[in-house]
Amino acid sequence: MAHLWLIGMMGTGKTTIGVLVAEQLQRPFVDLDTQVMVATGRTIPELFSEGEEVFRDAESAALVEASRGPASVISTGGGAVLAKKNLEAMRTTGVTVLLRASPDTIMNRIADGPDRPLAHSKDAIAAIADLRNAVYLEAADHAVDTEGKDPHAVAEEVLACVAM
Repeated sequence: MAHLWLIGMMGTGKTTIGVLVAEQLQRPFVDLDTQVMVATGRTIPELFSEGEEVFRDAESAALVEASRGPASVISTGGGAVLAKKNLEAMRTTGVTVLLRASPDTIMNRIADGPDRPLAHSKDAIAAIADLRNAVYLEAADHAVDTEGKDPHAVAEEVLACVAM
């Protein structure tokens, strides 16, 4: 396995779980949202204010760059799977694990967090999930439910997926 790609909706635990899994695998952890902000010098909301396409282009550039780097655990943005070139880069460079949670859980997890341009309500989150679920399932080699679970337990489930 070169890379371990974590995909899924915002608030499913990709960053939290990614850090734990990277520690266990003794690999670097890469958060694509952070990489986008470093590369552009702007926050995610600032990029979205210029249009979602501006953000998605920066996200794709960060993803392709990460795919060329050393074997890592990589947390993608929730919409990274929407671009075919991103899916191709993930498929050809590693294993993809989908992290899942309900819209209620996602809303509770992100309520006090950073500004999320697409997640202003539980209904908005549910609508985004409905649009993306088929793509997530197609992109995923494995899926792990994070609902009501301790992050360490979820990390162990992810590690079990990649040990197969």
